[in-house]
Formats: sequence, C-alpha cells, structure tokens
Amino acid sequence: MIGDDSFADGVLIVGVGLDPRQAFVFAGDDVAEALDLRDSSHLDDSLDAIKPGVEDNNIPAGLFAGANAATDISTLAEDRYNDAVGDRIGAMVGSGIGGGGVIFATGMGIGAYRRSKAKKIAQARAEMSLVGKEYGELATRLDQIDIRAHSLTSPFANATMRNEWEEVRDRFFNIHGQVDSLGNLTSQSPDEKYLEQADAIHQAAVTTREVSYAEDNIDKLYRLEHGDDVVRRTELQALRDDVVEAQVALDDAESGLYRELQNLRERADSMMNRTQDSGFLDEYVLLLGDYRTALEQLRKQKFDDLDESENTALVAPGITSPDYRVGYGYNNFVPFWALSTWHSTNSAAQSSGSGGGANTGFSSGFSGAGGSSSF
Repeated sequence: MIGDDSFADGVLIVGVGLDPRQAFVFAGDDVAEALDLRDSSHLDDSLDAIKPGVEDNNIPAGLFAGANAATDISTLAEDRYNDAVGDRIGAMVGSGIGGGGVIFATGMGIGAYRRSKAKKIAQARAEMSLVGKEYGELATRLDQIDIRAHSLTSPFANATMRNEWEEVRDRFFNIHGQVDSLGNLTSQSPDEKYLEQADAIHQAAVTTREVSYAEDNIDKLYRLEHGDDVVRRTELQALRDDVVEAQVALDDAESGLYRELQNLRERADSMMNRTQDSGFLDEYVLLLGDYRTALEQLRKQKFDDLDESENTALVAPGITSPDYRVGYGYNNFVPFWALSTWHSTNSAAQSSGSGGGANTGFSSGFSGAGGSSSF
C-alpha cells in the first residue's frame, strides 16, 4: 500500500489518529488524480466528514463518512475514476497511528461508485420525464414568450434582463436536435442508455427549467406593467418583507439606518392602497432605488468582515431563476435575503479556509497524495 515515494496505485486510505487526534485521507497517484485529492476543497471536505463521528466516539461512522465523501464522484468523471480505481482497491484494517488510531483502506469506493451511478440514472430518468413533458410545450410558445419579453417597457426590462432571456432562448433553440435524439428513450429503456445520455439529458432539463422560469417571470413583469393588482400587491409585499428582514438584522432600533428602513416599509404599505395609480411604476422604481442605497449602508455596517477578493460575486437572481422578483438586478439591486445568504456562505468558506486546510506535507522525501487535519 505504501511505495518508496508515494502510495500504491489503486489505493485509498481513510483513517484517524487518536493521540494526537487527526483525520487523514491518503491515495495512490491515480486515485488522487481521479478524485481530486491533492490539496483541494474536496480533500478538505473528505477530512471534515470524518471528524463528527470520531468526536461522538463512533470511529467506524467517521471512517465510513470520510470514505463516502472522498469517493463522491457525482461531479467527477466516472470513467476516469473507474479506470483508475476500478477493481484495484483492496481492503485492509490496521492500527498504531500516533499512540492509537485506526486505518481503513477498503473497496468502499466501489460501493460509492455504484450508489452514485444509481443516483445518476434515477436523476436522468426523472429529468427525461420533465423534458418529455415540458420541452415540446415550451417550444410551441417560445415565439410568444420572445415577443412579450421584447414588448416590456418598464425600467426593469433593462439590457441585463433582455440578455439573460436571449441567452437562455438561444440555448433552447440549440438543443432542439439533441432533444429530438433523446426522444428514442422511453421508461422501458435500459439503465445503460440513460447513463450514456445523462449529461445531455441534464443539459436539456436545466435549459427547459430556465426557460419555464423565464416565461413565468416575463409574464409577471408584463402583468405588473399593465396594472395587474394581484401582481403589484404580491411584489410590494415581497419587497416589504425583505425590508422587515433587514430591520431585524440591525441591533440598534434607534439608528438612522433603522429609521430609514422603517420609512421604506411605510412607503411600501402606503403603495398597497394605490396599486392602480398612474405613477405606481415610477414610485416603485424610486422605492427600490432608495432601498438599494440603504442596503449598501447595511452591508458596510453588518457585512464588512469578509476579504472581498476571496468572495464569490454578489448577484441578484436573474430572469431564469425561480427566486426572481421584479426589480432584482435593476441598478444592481440585490435584496437583503440574497445579501445575507451571500455573507453566510462566504463567511463559512473563509472561516474554513483560515483554518489552514489539510496538511499535505510528508517527511523524508515521501510525496504521497492526500493529507491530514487536526481536530
């Protein structure tokens, strides 16, 4: 299992040392290449998966969780994994790491591969069912959706929104031939056929869903522009709820920012009684603009603890998202809930990164793949 310079090909070693307490995941060069176990977030996640079980005095649970995480290939190249690891993963149980520990090097990867394969087949069947039901219907309405998208006249129908629609519309056009070829698949087709076409099915399903969401959102925008009372009230209520969430996040109810948010909340309440006014859209645009300014101040006060250069971009849900609301993205408006989610996600990632990640160094010239992590 351990060669002169690295771990043997085909080997995955998952273990824990107890004194001092460390989790470790090591691999042969081919396995590390297939499973991305060289100084990566996947390695960090695999190490972290071991720790809860060990902390609960259930070492086997920790080892199984680590092995499952390390061999989770749902987003990796299955063929590369199968070629690199395949039937060569052996099984071994040993002990004696740092005053007490357990090593676990198993054929667990094969089981994980089979589970991942079954999951991918099930997902492909479900997504093919969606494509079969919705793609054809959307295709018959696509010209109508496109006409409506380009008929929008409010400030919210800006270049960004139109570009988002045109991009997904063109993708929908471009997969037409691909979807036609998938038409040979039926519920009676063997699993192997679905596995072969899983990536194509997934691409078609994602595009179909996004066009469907875009249709709903474009219709929402159209109805808001043309005075639909239900849509106007619904969008105002969603904005008001977001303002309330922002208020709750503030510690000082006497602060100027809190009072500004209260003013915005009252303006939204007032507009509820005037949804049919001729100036409704103009007032709604002003409300969003003032709220965007308030959120910029809130971000500086509450969410200034992140290293901006390491964060994922803060963007509003677009026209192809089920979370889209009228005004999202207009003049870079991002609602509080999206700002809060962005901050939580990046704070967790930054906190994890600041812990130093895995120790991937070895002594005496050994250059094995994988690493260890203290806890």
